[in-house]
Amino acid sequence: MKRILPLLIAAALLGCCTRGPKLAPAVQAYYRDSLASLTARCAKVLEAAYMAENLIEERTDLPGWEGYPVQLWEYHTGEDIYLHAPKRGLVYMLNPSPEQLAKWVVNAVFDATGELDPAKIEQLCSFIQWQSGAQFPVSGVVYEDMYTAGFYEPYVFKDGVTVYVADSTYLTRDKHPDNTMLQYYLTLTNDQLRPNTGRFARISSTTREMYYAAGGQADVGFSDDGQRSQAWLAEVGRLYREAWNADRNFLIYAWAKANL
Repeated sequence: MKRILPLLIAAALLGCCTRGPKLAPAVQAYYRDSLASLTARCAKVLEAAYMAENLIEERTDLPGWEGYPVQLWEYHTGEDIYLHAPKRGLVYMLNPSPEQLAKWVVNAVFDATGELDPAKIEQLCSFIQWQSGAQFPVSGVVYEDMYTAGFYEPYVFKDGVTVYVADSTYLTRDKHPDNTMLQYYLTLTNDQLRPNTGRFARISSTTREMYYAAGGQADVGFSDDGQRSQAWLAEVGRLYREAWNADRNFLIYAWAKANL
């Protein structure tokens, strides 16, 4: 029975995310007594959404994301240490509300651990805040200075995953994309990408291995170089769209199951 129960949870999460399996009594009680305070905590998480600077438009007709309120944001980095000026970014995002994020966190922790330990809830919130600020890039450029402080490197994203542009004319040696490149990144299709994608899925750095361990069934490759199939994009996008109107997010659950 111990082996069967996690499989049943995974099947319910994967197959019925929009309706969702019935919430456990412990989760219902948490909603009643503590959801408001966790929602306030998740608002703090979303304060780290540095790309949500200047809203240009909201669209519900973005190809592949029809019916979802995808927002186009313009933002600027701090002063880049090599360019000696800020860098401009454009990105489509579908970020959760604080309450939506709080529900995803609560259910991920409970489904992964069978309890609602406040320390584990905070661990998951803190990780999401540090890793992504709960930002889900549908397409566009994400600047990060992970390796050199103040050097804002551009990472192109599609469906919540880092991707690599195949046409070298849309890349730049100084890693400062111009406006033509920024617009190009917003409308990329899979056939304009190199075969490999990045390893991690937003908003909780879920890997393919975590996905499989949590019950994921699609063939999305592996994290090793040369095995990072583009199928990961479609599956991450599908799971995030299913989570959008649900209390559970399978990608966050998969991270919680592997790390809590």
